[in-house]
Amino acid sequence: MTDKLLSSCHNCSMKSSMFKFLTSEELDLVSRTKKRVLFKSGEIIVKQGAPLSHVISFTSGLAKVYIEGTGNRNLLLHFVKPTQFLGSPGIYTDSTHYFSVAAIENASVCFIDIHVFKKIIRENCDFANAFMKDVSQKGIFNYQRFISLTHKNMPGRVADGLIYMYTEIFNNPTIKISRQDLADFTGMSKDSVVRTLKELAGDDIIEINDEGIKILNLEKLHRIGELG
Repeated sequence: MTDKLLSSCHNCSMKSSMFKFLTSEELDLVSRTKKRVLFKSGEIIVKQGAPLSHVISFTSGLAKVYIEGTGNRNLLLHFVKPTQFLGSPGIYTDSTHYFSVAAIENASVCFIDIHVFKKIIRENCDFANAFMKDVSQKGIFNYQRFISLTHKNMPGRVADGLIYMYTEIFNNPTIKISRQDLADFTGMSKDSVVRTLKELAGDDIIEINDEGIKILNLEKLHRIGELG
């Protein structure tokens, strides 16, 4: 559903931090051409393989970024929360999305036309540098995750996942995530995730309740992640 009340980017408190590098004229251009869309939990925001016509700035809610694999197996790369900006590797290659994005709670997203984005990149070095820094940081994060997925045991992978969600996404010891999303994030089966969570709960490192997964001992969780 498209929000008819398109607020100005000048006054938006939830715009990406990269927007501070835009000139007033560039911010006006983005405001005039962007489309703000509201998504319900579970709805697809971006589909892997679809043509890439916009970049995305999140203004509310939470979404997951994932690669669709074969046999209904997905690899969850990371989560996206308000004020974060999402581009794609296909921007300067074949204009194709190489991942899917789905809302995991009600979310609002601003779609910025790719031609407007490329024009600003060409003309504004500070914004271009901020965008490249953001892309580089995401790449480094993925490299570190690949080490976790390929070299660590199941408790280590789950520990890394819970720590990431606590420190980077929820900022709260209680993590609200489905078992399937945690499985996709850690490269494990759902059954393996359930067993590992029960083991961590049995050691009083986490608590599993109706609200989600509560971290009780962050120090021990860090140690499991380091030794995993």
